[in-house]
Amino acid sequence: MEQVAESAIDDIVRGAVHFGSGGGGEPHLGRQLLTAAVRQYGPVPLVQAGSLAPDALVLPVVSAGAPYALLEKAHGVHEAEALRAAVEARAGRECAAVLPVQLGSANVAVPLAVAARLGLPCLDADLMRRTLPSIDMTLLRLSGHPVPPITLVGCTGALVEFSSGDGAVLGELLRAVMPGLGLVALASAYEVTAGACARLGVDGSISDCARIGAALGAVSPGSEAGYAPFLRACGGRMLCTATVAELVQHSTDGWPRGVVSLNTPEGFARIDFQNENLIVSRSGTVLATVPDLISLADAETGSLLQTTDLALGQEVHVIAGPVDDRWHTPEGLDMVGPRAFGYAVDPVRFDGTGDLTAAGPR
Repeated sequence: MEQVAESAIDDIVRGAVHFGSGGGGEPHLGRQLLTAAVRQYGPVPLVQAGSLAPDALVLPVVSAGAPYALLEKAHGVHEAEALRAAVEARAGRECAAVLPVQLGSANVAVPLAVAARLGLPCLDADLMRRTLPSIDMTLLRLSGHPVPPITLVGCTGALVEFSSGDGAVLGELLRAVMPGLGLVALASAYEVTAGACARLGVDGSISDCARIGAALGAVSPGSEAGYAPFLRACGGRMLCTATVAELVQHSTDGWPRGVVSLNTPEGFARIDFQNENLIVSRSGTVLATVPDLISLADAETGSLLQTTDLALGQEVHVIAGPVDDRWHTPEGLDMVGPRAFGYAVDPVRFDGTGDLTAAGPR
């Protein structure tokens, strides 16, 4: 894929919902943001990290803050320009390309829109190979690269920078400044070069979204067989069909958390989520866990759903899919496995061939 033209946006955003694993932001908003940017500034060139000079500075971009606030305070060109200027001033050189930090409907669309507004190409890559809820949960950090410096530009025009910090402390600091930034900010982290991205081996992210999104658009939702093109494209498998019995959610600690209760022909099932779907179990047996992808598809339309938008009585298909192998190393699981989110559950890995590892009770 050489560029993102308007004709490719629907497939890209649709495929990014798959990598959002039940989270990742509102797809319609992401589609509108990117469409408006491409119409105004033209198609966004996509480049491979290896095609740039190894020491070329890239601009990692992620949308930070409350998704509901983004509906009212969409990122604009002024935030993009301020973010670029701050990163370039600190590094002492110009940025050669934009780099998405994660794959999700908002955080694929926003970096592409930023690239269009800045007149820069976008790397066909990302740092997570899925959506995860914290900017420090990346393959780049897993490889030993520090997260700071971090720059945030709020919708109010305010700019905040962190030159050091890590882990829980950094997360608390970021959440603490968001109200003063208007609850919505463009953020950049990881002072990183194209050479570092090439060594990380994360090429093809935007192209994968387009490919999987095209297959998802071809789903015939009347039967499980109708999902075959999508399941082949993403390497996933349908775990069960269920009816939504209850959705309980809260966000008292700054994260949307909750449980979806499901009725299936094989028994009671549940999905635990924090931003993204983390664990799916049925009759006390764990079927799949983070870091693998757990998605819900509307049985009537075939569209993948945001977990927080489910309706009681809605019939859904529960789908599991694989992620980058590095997330399944001991170090990767320490960072993004179930226990990293506070669940006393051993990870259950989807192996990419349609099989699940042996699952234990919970």
